[in-house]
Amino acid sequence: MKYRNSFFLVLVLLFGAARLYGAEADPKFKPGDELLDAWRTAEAEEFAAKALRENAKSAGAHAFDGRLKFYQGRYPDALTAFDKALAIDSKDERHQGYKLLAQFTVDVVKNLKRFESAHFVLHLDDKRDGLLAAYALDTLEKSYTAIGAELGYYPKDKVRVEIAPDASSFNAISTLSLRDIEETGAVGICKFNKLMIISPRALSLGYRWVDSLSHEYVHYAIVGLSNNKAPIWLHEGMARFYETRWRKPAPAKDAAEDYLTPANQTLLVQALEKNQFVGFQKMEPSLIYLETPEQVQLAYAEAASAVDFISSSKGRSGVRELLAALNDKPTSAAIETMFGLSFVAFESQWKGFLKNKGLKPIEGSRVRKLRVKKDGREDEDAVELREIQSNVARNRTHLADQLLGRGRTAAAASEYHRALQISPHSPIILNKLGRVFIQLNRLDDARDALKKALDVDPDSANTYVQLGRVHHAGKNYREALSALEEAVQINPFNPMIYRLLGESYAALGETQKAQAARSNLDKLMGAN
Repeated sequence: MKYRNSFFLVLVLLFGAARLYGAEADPKFKPGDELLDAWRTAEAEEFAAKALRENAKSAGAHAFDGRLKFYQGRYPDALTAFDKALAIDSKDERHQGYKLLAQFTVDVVKNLKRFESAHFVLHLDDKRDGLLAAYALDTLEKSYTAIGAELGYYPKDKVRVEIAPDASSFNAISTLSLRDIEETGAVGICKFNKLMIISPRALSLGYRWVDSLSHEYVHYAIVGLSNNKAPIWLHEGMARFYETRWRKPAPAKDAAEDYLTPANQTLLVQALEKNQFVGFQKMEPSLIYLETPEQVQLAYAEAASAVDFISSSKGRSGVRELLAALNDKPTSAAIETMFGLSFVAFESQWKGFLKNKGLKPIEGSRVRKLRVKKDGREDEDAVELREIQSNVARNRTHLADQLLGRGRTAAAASEYHRALQISPHSPIILNKLGRVFIQLNRLDDARDALKKALDVDPDSANTYVQLGRVHHAGKNYREALSALEEAVQINPFNPMIYRLLGESYAALGETQKAQAARSNLDKLMGAN
């Protein structure tokens, strides 16, 4: 199905109808909507039942019942309820928009398979994305434990999670567009009482998809703890600050390492030098409305460092207290109660805290835009080549690639070195040089090049795969596993990952894990 052509229509009908068409939401159902948006579905169910008892012929009551069922993941039942509402009032644009969203979601989710763990229900395309299931549920359960320990939040009901197999499906269930993915990096969303991400298979070089699942779960917790009253800067700051807790349970001594990418750190340094920040108010109602990818990433970095400031000043309980205070106070009043400062003074002290961190720019770092695969496929080498900013370095790298393809390994290495003279911090060129060094059995040189690449871009699956090859070749199997497991967290659809994982686990005598890796390899090769 072609969902993108309908995307604007969904937004207009569902979220913009009141402004564009004058279709106001019935104020009688506002309390019910607030219950839904705070994940209080049991109370919303009572609200819906009461509304239907009082007037079974109310279009608004049936539409609210549809929204409730949608938030419960009962999509066909939601569709039926919206049909009942439209049978009573066929011209209500708001109800039309919800029906359209429900229909799109039904069409996508009916092709997904259900997987379940102790606290989560996961839906994904088993044929194409089946190998994600075990990793996703493991991450989510670890997030449940880690975020629960940090924030004291443990949902009573199992949390619904959906992994869309492609961009059009993600657009259909989330209302996020191709532009949102590629320009702002919006690969996940917590909305409609569920977590949604796009499969890393759909993007040219993958992305930190398991961290994104944890990121969205933090949003879920914030809604529950604050009764959906937290501002966007706190939402996004906490989600970024805590998204790696599932795999880094103890914060580093310098917490900046845990939540700032090299690009984030560089953007913050530049913002401090020029005093040009994205204001917290400008982040409302969502970061996707900021103008450039750089602004989006700066906003994430600012917000996360503000949460770092709160946590450093008030301890773990400080963030909890702030969320609790937001239940009945506006943000400025909650901050004033906690810090004894106006919000303006709070921002000033946060900037001082940030300045005192002594952050340094990371040479060669920059915000990389995500790319959705065209027609489901794209040559990774071509995508990486376009990432090299210097035309001269790009041309020399392309020549080196051609030489390597003809078996002229030493000549390729020489040309990659020449490219690095122009772009000495390019993670793409360093990665390619590392691969050549592996072929030449210069493992120490390969390791040095690859680690330098990771200093600039720690989110490159290809670099971790090559580092895994280096450690595997040197029979350093534990180090190989560590690198390869990082690659799984970014782009788990590279067969080499599972071949090396299987061999490394087998060498360490971990037979069951070796068998699981070989099973994933078989699945992946079968899918291809």
